[in-house]
Amino acid sequence: MKIQTLFSTLIFLMFFISAAAQKNSTKKITAEPVIPKENAKTACDCKDAVKININKTTTYGLTQPPVGFGSIQEITAKNKSDKSAFEEEHNSAWYLLDINYSGELVFDIIPQDSSNDYDFLLYKYTDSTFCEALQKKLLNPIRSNLSRVSVQTKGLTGLSSLVTNEFSGQGINAAYSKSIEVLKGQKYVLVLDNVYPEGKGHTIKFNFVKQAAIAGIIVGTDNQPVKAEISLTDFSGTIVTQANSGIDGRYKFNASLNEDQDYSLTFSSDSSFIAVKTLNTKDLKQTNTFTDIRTILPKLKKGEKYKMGTINFYGNQSDLLPESYSSVNALYMLMKKNKKMVIRIEGHVNPAYPKDDWQSLSEGRAKAVLFYLKQKGIEKERMSSIGFGASKAIYPIPKNESEGAANRRVEINVISIK
Repeated sequence: MKIQTLFSTLIFLMFFISAAAQKNSTKKITAEPVIPKENAKTACDCKDAVKININKTTTYGLTQPPVGFGSIQEITAKNKSDKSAFEEEHNSAWYLLDINYSGELVFDIIPQDSSNDYDFLLYKYTDSTFCEALQKKLLNPIRSNLSRVSVQTKGLTGLSSLVTNEFSGQGINAAYSKSIEVLKGQKYVLVLDNVYPEGKGHTIKFNFVKQAAIAGIIVGTDNQPVKAEISLTDFSGTIVTQANSGIDGRYKFNASLNEDQDYSLTFSSDSSFIAVKTLNTKDLKQTNTFTDIRTILPKLKKGEKYKMGTINFYGNQSDLLPESYSSVNALYMLMKKNKKMVIRIEGHVNPAYPKDDWQSLSEGRAKAVLFYLKQKGIEKERMSSIGFGASKAIYPIPKNESEGAANRRVEINVISIK
């Protein structure tokens, strides 16, 4: 009886220890969790085109990589200068766009790998004979872009309200083509082609344009008005429009903005450090105006350290987020104006990641900014970089993604100006 009791006790202890170890293992701090999911499908033939319902704002992807041209190569160019067709289909993805909103349509094709070269053709859908008519070369696209992949635009292409060209041919040309006016109930066929084999997938963000007025005042730390330059840029770092404040520090201008999308307002003057504010069109009221934007431009001083929370990174990576490029470019413009300015770029990480990665990751983030500035032409003698790991985290124990993002940052230490 005692032997049975002892044996049962041992079994219970073994189970308890095993369960406790399993429970404790779940508390281990790891990198941000990656939730596996099946990527959105693509279709390589016209007849199998993936239907996308286009609403006010619509995102499709990240997709599976398109592989090959399917069972039928529907599109071939008449000649190399033809802007109405691919030279041939390489790795194509077909989409049938069902328009559920009227207005000026734009979209961004965002490659998972920015070195992939995605071209596109956009057709007005006719009827069930569309694919057959296309094979017989009886239809022409209403928009196209066959331009070579651009490092400056990070592989992005699509339709934009900022350009006037409806078609862009092969070679080094504009990465975007002109937006189109659409009506609810219409249908369009969009075909993408990645010219490179073994490429990665893509995301397509569809949007509609609205007109907005932007107004505010710029002051220094002494509360006195500052005459400054203002740049409005989209999520990819592309300048939408530029303006200047008056001697009273005030400014007002109009801009064409995409629905529910972030934009950056960058403020700069010769004697001040840059400031960046984020706008999102979902915050627009019925008047379609951003008003009373108050911006403080700090004086540019030797030995001063400036936070650049608008320069941010993917979790557990040293790759800049696309919306960070407007701020990095503003830093470049500041250094270009102040030709003797010397800076140290200081990288930081979010302490939610494995401790072994903290130092190298923070160094990598600082070097990513340095590399961008160097590529733009800033002399390497005017820059240095350093990583502080998580030793200077703004939120040592981040409670949410917003606080984690604030920790993933760089700061600019001005070593000298003259």
